[in-house]
Amino acid sequence: MQEPWVRSSGYQGIVRLFSLLFTAFVAIAHAQDLPRRGTLGIPLRAAPEAVRTELKIGAQEGLEVIESANGLEKGDVIIGVARESEQSTVGVTPFKSFLEWNELLRAWTDKPLAKLAIKRKGSDGWKELLVDVKIQPKPKDETENYSTLYDFVTSSGHKIRTIVTKPKSPGKHPVLFWIQGINASTVDYPLTAQNYLTRPIKAFADDGYVTVRVEKPGVGDSEGGPARLVGWEEEMDIYRQALKALDKYDFVDRDKVFVFGHSMGGCHAPVVCADVPVKGIITYGTVSNSWLEWAVRAPRIQGILSGQTHAQVDQDVRKTAQFYTYLYTEKRSIAWIKENHPELAKFCDENSPDGVMLGDRSIRYMQEVNDRNFCEWWPKLGKTRVLALFGEFDWIALKEDSTQVADCVNAANPGMADFQIVPQSDHIFEQCSSMKESFANFNRLPANPEIIRIMKEWIARVS
Repeated sequence: MQEPWVRSSGYQGIVRLFSLLFTAFVAIAHAQDLPRRGTLGIPLRAAPEAVRTELKIGAQEGLEVIESANGLEKGDVIIGVARESEQSTVGVTPFKSFLEWNELLRAWTDKPLAKLAIKRKGSDGWKELLVDVKIQPKPKDETENYSTLYDFVTSSGHKIRTIVTKPKSPGKHPVLFWIQGINASTVDYPLTAQNYLTRPIKAFADDGYVTVRVEKPGVGDSEGGPARLVGWEEEMDIYRQALKALDKYDFVDRDKVFVFGHSMGGCHAPVVCADVPVKGIITYGTVSNSWLEWAVRAPRIQGILSGQTHAQVDQDVRKTAQFYTYLYTEKRSIAWIKENHPELAKFCDENSPDGVMLGDRSIRYMQEVNDRNFCEWWPKLGKTRVLALFGEFDWIALKEDSTQVADCVNAANPGMADFQIVPQSDHIFEQCSSMKESFANFNRLPANPEIIRIMKEWIARVS
């Protein structure tokens, strides 16, 4: 769910904007244990709805270039990848989802160029072009405060990239271990990149913390995948192995490890940390009830924000409850649902095109999430301190899920958990005055510094 959770493709184009600010990656071979991959060096986001309407493409079928770079112009819309030998758009492979886009690029493992199919708007309308884009080395991330280690752990037989910032001051240091949300997008950027993920991590790296990020299987440098077919249980082990690997670093204070679970990351955190104890866990906008409950209740918030009437929302929620009961509880296939309940066929196509959920996760992943009883795990943490945070204007997560995290912990281990509202904050730590403002301007609002202040003050109090 850092990746924001959305119940239908109608909302995905909005809530996925932030994930497409991530750099697009493609493999380049290097002689090392886990090769670093290259980057296109192009800032991207989902094409705006008005542009998609003009081009007659779906919510995840176009990527807009935000700034002119590497042969592309601001406003260009990427629609596919061509084979190297192609000189026309006949051989273009389009992508139907953002994950398909990443997977297409990963296939260019030994080439200096990627050939992209784009739409470019001129005085006489949109034209389709093929553009050669250079593959570039990823930028190094080193400042006066820290250097960065590009390490790896092995999980399910695959090498998984870990990104560890090491303070330049001597001695052992506390750790902020970041577990990202649901979407399978890269976390590999310099912390100077100024996005919702790097800002809080950089604040801790600059303050003398070791910080740790983990790339998901099939994402960035990591082996495995494809990312959209990875299960939740498989993904969980990459965090378990990365936490265990902290023991090998002589600059880590193992008694002061704090895990931050953003969104879906807050679901992984108690399960992983029950096996590998840490000093504290901070969650933000997570789920603690069943995923089915979230899938039914969140649309009542999102639907109204999108302009639906209450009657329309209620009608959609009834279909949602029916669809997810078959899919999650009864473990029915999409094909079975469409055959036995044709009235849900359109809903199936909107919510699981090509067997993928929420744009980039497998049905298996979502079923495994729903099968987990997270309230079983929070009481198992013993002496681990917990801070459950919820953004005041978060329209993606549900407040009751975060208050329940604290309640579960304190029922078993009194006084070990706190719940706190982050004022004027949405799901990705942006500053806003209402859910409506966040919904309309998602990933375009200024950062809210309150999240960093609250985290640091709580860590200082419980350390």
